[in-house]
Amino acid sequence: MPRLPALAAAAVLVCALPAVGQEEAAGEAPRAPKQTVDATFWGALVFAKPGEAAEGANPVPEETAGRLARAFEGFDSFELLGQHTQGVVFRDYVNWIVPSDEINLELESKGPAEGGGMKVLLKLWQKQKVLVKTDAAVRPGSPVFIAGPEWRDGRLIFVLELR
Repeated sequence: MPRLPALAAAAVLVCALPAVGQEEAAGEAPRAPKQTVDATFWGALVFAKPGEAAEGANPVPEETAGRLARAFEGFDSFELLGQHTQGVVFRDYVNWIVPSDEINLELESKGPAEGGGMKVLLKLWQKQKVLVKTDAAVRPGSPVFIAGPEWRDGRLIFVLELR
């Protein structure tokens, strides 16, 4: 029985070794194709609160506001605090949605999702601490909402959408 862990470790090492191709034989590292989705990522930080929006507040797009109202009962106004749009998201690239020193959302794409869209790893950070880490699939017409911390007289919400 003591040989079983050693055999399992050897099998893992053998499976992890890359096949030697022409590029490696020539001294070049093989280039894996980057996986992308033909869409634009839109990320936003939204301030949700009960009651009417403050005068001069930057509203979120109407369709997104309707979805937010259904998802977050008790909040009547949704103010756009910041947003970021990125055309092409690569598989091995980390993006920050509305980065700040206080709170931000890290997005790491994991390639195309089955049925369309993109698989992502999301991490919600507050200062230097990860509050939430989750996998999600973002698809056109189906935004991802992440409730952030309570703030002032409402709540911060991250919105991630494929357009």
